[in-house]
Amino acid sequence: MATYNGMQWLQAQLDSILTQECVNITLYTSDDGSNDGTDDTLRALSEIDPRVVVLPKMASTGSAGQNFYRLIRDVDTDAFDYVAFADQDDIWHQDKLIRHIQLINHHQVAAVSSNVTAFWPDGTEQLIVKSQPQLKWDFLFESAGPGCSFLMTPWLVARVREQLLELNGQARQVALHDWLTYAICRAYGAKWFVDVTPSLYYRQHALNVVGANSGMLAKWRRLIQFQQGWYRAEVAKVSQVCAAINQDPQLNAIARLVARPSLLSNLKLLCLVGDTRRRLIDRLGLATCLVLFIF
Repeated sequence: MATYNGMQWLQAQLDSILTQECVNITLYTSDDGSNDGTDDTLRALSEIDPRVVVLPKMASTGSAGQNFYRLIRDVDTDAFDYVAFADQDDIWHQDKLIRHIQLINHHQVAAVSSNVTAFWPDGTEQLIVKSQPQLKWDFLFESAGPGCSFLMTPWLVARVREQLLELNGQARQVALHDWLTYAICRAYGAKWFVDVTPSLYYRQHALNVVGANSGMLAKWRRLIQFQQGWYRAEVAKVSQVCAAINQDPQLNAIARLVARPSLLSNLKLLCLVGDTRRRLIDRLGLATCLVLFIF
């Protein structure tokens, strides 16, 4: 669990994790320089509950993604049967882990994620659907869903760690840890299953790094990210990581096209749009941005 100034939501999340049904939990936490008591609370808890392990303090990484990368690098996940990412502010369903363990075994996959239920302070709830059919190249353009819904095998976490430890690799530059993890899994040819049943309540507030991406404000923010080049830069980094893993000619061609913006590269990418984003509305949006040269 990566934390930063999450004190007001932390207890509910801790309760939901430490009371998971039918599993034995070890919770590793990394704090990114909180000044609201989050780190002190976790350290006090670790003194009375051996299931909670707080990593040593470090200089602030400045982002949730980098904080999760620190956890991936520093925690010996090979000693465990399964590994999950946890945000500091959600509330897990009590059967989240055991259900996903069963799904991993049933479908023989490297990881499972799920739909989630977003909720707001006013009590509003909204199902966030991420279980659309996976596409050939969707992993180059988006995550499987929120990282807080991920359950992974140690094999997959080890592959992500290897990429993060590459001295000249792009992996550590990717902003979103969940997207990177999904991409590495798919680049290795491993299978990923997305469960239609929501596994957690996904808290929405002003400090969310990504959030539910619903409403006009979220759409406007995404358009700004397109215009400023952030999204294409992230696709380029993810594509380079995957191209280093998998020598598929088309994958490598996509990596080159994304890395070199031009009218011709956009036209070639436009021909591949049908295999990119999982939602039709997102494919149409990407196609529009390619035509208008916003992407």
